[in-house]
Amino acid sequence: MRPPSREPSHIISTLRWDEVSLPPSVTVAEIDEHILSCMKPEWRKTAMVVGNTLARSKETGLPVSDQIIAARIEALAEAGCIENQGDVRKWRHSEIRLKS
Repeated sequence: MRPPSREPSHIISTLRWDEVSLPPSVTVAEIDEHILSCMKPEWRKTAMVVGNTLARSKETGLPVSDQIIAARIEALAEAGCIENQGDVRKWRHSEIRLKS
């Protein structure tokens, strides 16, 4: 087990889903599919899921930023579609997982 981080917990993303303006070629379903495909039933740091989703999006040509991905993760958590521990805006200090 790792000792607790001495890094201060701070908000990394401030973009809210209702503030997101998607390019016409991108759908919410595509973003959700990318996010959910990078998640597991086990807890994962939000930062890891954001990073993996961003990498997958770049591989598939989906033009989204880490901030858009994080805003969508927050919306999915608020809607109860995924589970979270902690404030998902604090990527390194929160965890998410698929609903069991």
